[in-house]
Amino acid sequence: MEIKYNIKLFTIISNVLFVSALLLPKIVPESYRFGELHNIWAFSVMMVFTFHGIAGFLTILNIAFIIPRINENRKKYYILILCNAPVIVFWGWLAITILFFT
Repeated sequence: MEIKYNIKLFTIISNVLFVSALLLPKIVPESYRFGELHNIWAFSVMMVFTFHGIAGFLTILNIAFIIPRINENRKKYYILILCNAPVIVFWGWLAITILFFT
């Protein structure tokens, strides 16, 4: 049974969610945390965690679907792995930080 999975589309979605999660704290200022707009700040924090989680999940899925196809066209799939690299580096850095510095 063939699973229909568009690697390029999910790579783009993963990267857009990852960049959105990085930019959202810059859009919603820290001053909202202690004012009347604390609900907006709390929602933005939840969205950051959600976006990072979904981006990480999609990256793992992408890698799982890319690895069996590497022999078909090495150059194309290595480029797709490089497109997923920022999310992988972020999650690696986060894991190392949590494991060794907390």
